[in-house]
Amino acid sequence: MINLIYPKGSEWRKWDLHIHTPMSIYQRYGNNDDVTWERYIKDLESLSSDFAVLGINDYLFLDGYIRLKKEQEENQRLKNFKLLPVVEFRIDKFAGIDFGQHKRINLHVIFSDELSIETIQSQFLNTLEQSYHLASGEPWTRAITPDSVSELGKQIKAGVPESELSKYDSDLTEGFNNLNLKEDKIFESLNKDCFKGKFLIAIGKTEWGDLKWTDASIATKKSIINRADIVFTASKSVEDFVKAKQQLTYQAVNDTLLDCSDAHYFSNETDKDRIGNCFTWIKADPTFEGLKQILYEYDERVKIQLTNPTLDYEKPYFSRISISNDEIVFTDEDDLIFSKNEIGIPLNQNLVAIIGGRGEGKSMLTDYVASSFVGQSHSKEGTFKKGGNLAIEYFKTNQRDDETITFPLNTEKHAVEFLYINQGRLKNIVETKDKQTSLADSIRRLAKLNEPKFNQELNIEILSALKELHELTEFFEITDEQGNLINTLEYLKGQESSINEFINNITTQENKDKLARYAVNLGQINDLSLKKEQLTKFDSELRQIIRNINNRISNLNAGANKIPSIVESVFEPQLNSIVEWLQEISSSTESISKAIETVKEEFKDYKGDLTTLLNDIDKFQKSLFEIRKRIDDVNQKKEKHSNQLKALFLDDADSTSFISKIKKDYENQKSKLETDWTNFNKIDERIDLNAAQKNIMKKLLHDLSIEVIVDFDTNRFYDEITNSINGAVWRVKNNRQAQKDWFKINSLESFFEFIRERYIAAYNENAFYKETFTKAFFDESIRRKYIRVYPVLKYQGKDLNKISVGQKGTVYLKMMLATEAFSKPIIFDQPEDDLDNEFIMEDLIELFKNLKKYRQVIIVTHNANLVVNADAEQIIIAKNEKGKLNYSSGSLENQTINDNICKILEGGRTAFEKRRDKYKYSK
Repeated sequence: MINLIYPKGSEWRKWDLHIHTPMSIYQRYGNNDDVTWERYIKDLESLSSDFAVLGINDYLFLDGYIRLKKEQEENQRLKNFKLLPVVEFRIDKFAGIDFGQHKRINLHVIFSDELSIETIQSQFLNTLEQSYHLASGEPWTRAITPDSVSELGKQIKAGVPESELSKYDSDLTEGFNNLNLKEDKIFESLNKDCFKGKFLIAIGKTEWGDLKWTDASIATKKSIINRADIVFTASKSVEDFVKAKQQLTYQAVNDTLLDCSDAHYFSNETDKDRIGNCFTWIKADPTFEGLKQILYEYDERVKIQLTNPTLDYEKPYFSRISISNDEIVFTDEDDLIFSKNEIGIPLNQNLVAIIGGRGEGKSMLTDYVASSFVGQSHSKEGTFKKGGNLAIEYFKTNQRDDETITFPLNTEKHAVEFLYINQGRLKNIVETKDKQTSLADSIRRLAKLNEPKFNQELNIEILSALKELHELTEFFEITDEQGNLINTLEYLKGQESSINEFINNITTQENKDKLARYAVNLGQINDLSLKKEQLTKFDSELRQIIRNINNRISNLNAGANKIPSIVESVFEPQLNSIVEWLQEISSSTESISKAIETVKEEFKDYKGDLTTLLNDIDKFQKSLFEIRKRIDDVNQKKEKHSNQLKALFLDDADSTSFISKIKKDYENQKSKLETDWTNFNKIDERIDLNAAQKNIMKKLLHDLSIEVIVDFDTNRFYDEITNSINGAVWRVKNNRQAQKDWFKINSLESFFEFIRERYIAAYNENAFYKETFTKAFFDESIRRKYIRVYPVLKYQGKDLNKISVGQKGTVYLKMMLATEAFSKPIIFDQPEDDLDNEFIMEDLIELFKNLKKYRQVIIVTHNANLVVNADAEQIIIAKNEKGKLNYSSGSLENQTINDNICKILEGGRTAFEKRRDKYKYSK
């Protein structure tokens, strides 16, 4: 495992690349002695901890830098700073104007601290001795040393009248003021292999700005600044810097401007050129290679402001993955292990790129980590072993250090909101079996469009109206044993007429007399019947008495015939009288029965007891009342039936049918989605976004549009209809084509046409289970299975179903980012596998560069352009060493990282070259 000095990658630090020392020819610290130097070093050491890199700048010489490096190495002073040697020259560019004192253009050479002092001295400074000219134009051929320059100043002052000497400065200063250096000679001396990639040129903006834009000097003025890598300025305030930067941009010249203190004074002085008065923040390793990154990504790497740019936008982020001990990756395998890492893997809050060859463990790390959190899935086969040897630290906000949580990666699922797109996830989303509606639902949720919902109150009303309609229909179809429809007006009116006529009939005086005689006759018949019964019984008893006496006489005689038998003639008068009486009764009964039958015939429609008929008139009146009530009820039900039919199926000028309301509800759902999408796209009206964020959102959404569909799924409709078909009647129940031929429903319009024109007739057929049949058409909980309102997202005007999988993935990612662009961290495993390559090259790189300001972005990738041209702040290199997974990290500017990118990622070297070319041509 490689241990790098700055494993967290590029971070924001303060850089002041223009600080003079007490050894500078021109400075205001005081005498160049130990007392001044001690105060100077303490002043530097008292700078805020935000400062990381100091450019130690002296005119012509390295002496000040040499002393500070010695203090660092031998006395452990200034140990928190990276010191870079800077040598400042005044060049002989006048561009047709007359310079006053100190008004020549300042050119600074910033050297890498990896260069030895001896190399800079021998291969650069010492080679310039033939390149100086005096202000008079004469050559200066001596070696440049403090003594030789002082001697030059002394000579110059010797020719000045004594009365004017008070206007002159020290010998060293006056000698320096009269030395000019040809710009070309500086570049010529730097054109050596030992300096290749180890220096940068900076021009002072203030002095350059004093050059006048005349016809004769325009080319020269532009050449001076455009030939430089960096422009220095020493601003009094951030506002002054912004004005200076805008001026350079407007003049269409090199505007790679850095604010520096140009310190000549201690920090407690009021002059703007004092120690610590610097507003420059650079996002890079605090190294010379880090500084070079601003040439390629100035806008991303440089901020001029008072506060740390890290705090510009609040964002949560994962800050460290620790591996306290070896951890077997899978429960059923022991040949793959996360290797113990004592320092852990610190994570940058911006763009982190995890790279490595196939099987090196780059995706394994993100999958393992993400799977420990609620709602996240992983793409690796097998079950991860979670023994808690890995942990991840999470900061709720980057604004404070006290809101941090450490999650051990064990069997417990933790809750943290972040977006994890594992390998192949986008393809799976856009290639699901029910891809159109499921993707539409995903898009709708991402855009926070309200879910289309049918009006449930309307649904309840419709089902209630249908229930009442069908109950009324069934009511009218009830029959008695003779098959009469007993709830029809025709039947009830007949009943009413019959009862009414009957009551009128029996209440006449004649009929009353008949019924009275009928009652008397019935009494007489009963009396006669009783008497007949009594006489018949008595006749039998008399004859039995004679038989009983004769039996006793026979027994007594015992064959002797002593006692004579009794003959029937003994009771002949009685028996004859009985016969005569019975004949009279029979004659009377026949006569009275005829009278009774006559009355019965007249009242044959009455089935009850005629003797109580007159007493039951009240009951008949009540029956008539009930019949009339039933007639009123039927009339009301008929009106309700008619009203429900109209309410359900018929439209007129005064009312809208429920069927039309169903259609309208779907139209309203469609309209609502369209309105929601329109509102979603009103980026300029969002007060929660700044101008840059709005621009990002517009770029994400500008290729996207939606078409809202009210979709009728024919196959699903017939799936539901099949459940309502009575197979005993419909012998081709499962014949889909037969169903289609009968129903003739193949679209939303034909669906509504069937409901209006044929539903009632179909409902009344025995071929369907009525309740299931009704629900299939009218219950929205069933209907939603085959009628759906959803948005079809379009990319560049094309339906998602008509574009490539990579383009679909691109669209879905755009939506994911557009809805959560500025909040949660995002972890994306190999975006190049799921996305359109054109989008990656033309949009995603720029998108990541913009998004990382507002959210942490972690990508696993083998695409060099995403790493290099998106200017990833941190690179994590995954390495599988005989089954042990190790991870090292650092920044793009780190040479070891740089070499690994070129080695691991296809096209890595090309990506770096493209980046350099971009800088070259931008100048």
